[in-house]
Amino acid sequence: MSKTIISIISGLLCVGVALPVTAQNLQNLPLRNPRQVPEGYISVQSGISLSYSVQDGDDEGQQEKALKSFYKVAASSCTTLLESIADACEITAMSNNTSLNNLDGRGQRLTISGQITMSVKLKPSTAPVR
Repeated sequence: MSKTIISIISGLLCVGVALPVTAQNLQNLPLRNPRQVPEGYISVQSGISLSYSVQDGDDEGQQEKALKSFYKVAASSCTTLLESIADACEITAMSNNTSLNNLDGRGQRLTISGQITMSVKLKPSTAPVR
């Protein structure tokens, strides 16, 4: 009889531990990017990578200047699209990484790389329809 009670208690404990997992519903989980692209728009991603020589000292100041350059390039991405293929453009997401390396033995290099995601409404096509 004690084996039966132990088995029942063990079974109930296993069910109790597994209950929170089964209660999760993928529809209730937050989306990674809850912002949906509006009707008539497309999502455009652009990758940027910048590399700078780093002088000894003031690493933080040089990194700040490099980040400002990255953000200026990112901000101009919509301008470039508007001048070429877009009627409307908005940056919807951005990420970047900064690293300091001395891979080639010629001194330290600061590299900033990142991704920009934009919501873009394309200009109407001027190509003739066939």
